[in-house]
Amino acid sequence: MANPAVEIVVETRRCHQVVSILSRESVLVVDCEGIALGVEGPMTLLQICTYSGDVYLFDVQENQELFSEGHLKIVLESDEILIVIHACSYDSAALYHQFGVTLQNVFDTQVADTVLKEHKGRLLVSSLDLQALCQKYSSCKKVSAYKEQIKIQYSKKEGCFWAKRPLTDEMKSVAIGEVRALIPEVFETQKRLIENNVLQEKFHKRVSRTVKFYIDDEVRKQRFQRKIDIVNEIIDSIDEKWDADNTFSDISNDSDEFEALKEIEYTEAGKKSAFINRLKTESIMSDLNELDDNITRGERNYEVKWITFSSLTKLCDHPNATVSRLAKDVKYKLKDIKSEEIGEKYGIEAELKHLTKCEKDVLRSLNIKDTDDQRFSKNVERLYWLLTKHDIDNNCEKKKEMSSQWQHGITNE
Repeated sequence: MANPAVEIVVETRRCHQVVSILSRESVLVVDCEGIALGVEGPMTLLQICTYSGDVYLFDVQENQELFSEGHLKIVLESDEILIVIHACSYDSAALYHQFGVTLQNVFDTQVADTVLKEHKGRLLVSSLDLQALCQKYSSCKKVSAYKEQIKIQYSKKEGCFWAKRPLTDEMKSVAIGEVRALIPEVFETQKRLIENNVLQEKFHKRVSRTVKFYIDDEVRKQRFQRKIDIVNEIIDSIDEKWDADNTFSDISNDSDEFEALKEIEYTEAGKKSAFINRLKTESIMSDLNELDDNITRGERNYEVKWITFSSLTKLCDHPNATVSRLAKDVKYKLKDIKSEEIGEKYGIEAELKHLTKCEKDVLRSLNIKDTDDQRFSKNVERLYWLLTKHDIDNNCEKKKEMSSQWQHGITNE
């Protein structure tokens, strides 16, 4: 048997030919790469893998007509082809908002894992990344030998990494690996488990909501409210069932109670009971100490899942003096690290849409006084002022809209 093929597709005419081949498939694996990929973060590459392992890398950065004139849109919106994808919400957002493509007939492997865990009794499920998911449902041990190396590259050193051309061998290895890893073993295993447990209806509804998460505001609001309700249910059960002498360290990190205590806002925990408030405070201190230790040791992957820059800002106002003091200290350190990373990651061509939410939050906190602030690189200054202007313009637009609504209301009275 011949080795599976790999082809980079740039020309519209060739794309049209490849789409004719793909249209004969019943299952395709899809993934997208980009810069802070999402609603605004630009998609630069689309990968499609056939069931037999042939991979096509569509360079949508070089030729955006591949979706329309090249007919890629037809494949992705087909009701006849099952699209297998991992954690599709950001990919779906980019496809929809940037190219007018609405994914249809999707099998999301992250959603499948969540539904299967819920079937076993879990209420809050921590999402698995692609590597962990493949190890769980298949014999695949590594998506690509370069995956971790490249993740560090684009997250810490080179923000526009996936815009580089030509694609390097390492980039191609990761792009290919992220689609081949799901077919056939992961897909077939999850599909069988869902069917055996009669979870198809629940799975399809959940996938539909995931596809629409960054497309339909109402879907997003419902998802957030559902999580809040579940968190409150679990927190209340802790209060009812647990001994008040328990500490946060007594709680398994693979439990609903652990997830709920991480998810609940400290202001809400304080309204529950003194016991819940103490557990939440212990949880926060655990995360802050871990992040502080990682930064102090100079870890490359210093981030802690539950602590974002914006959450650090909130924790600076925590009523517990120890928490507040540590949060301020860690925030100061993180701000220095992140501002240096921003200066290194982005060149003069970088736009605001290339930045992550965390990076924007860091820039907003810098309080640069003038256009020649020696504390920061020229590029950090440039992005800071671009973001400041963007925020001012947005605020002005919101005030205009509010004024217009007010005037309209007065007129109608």
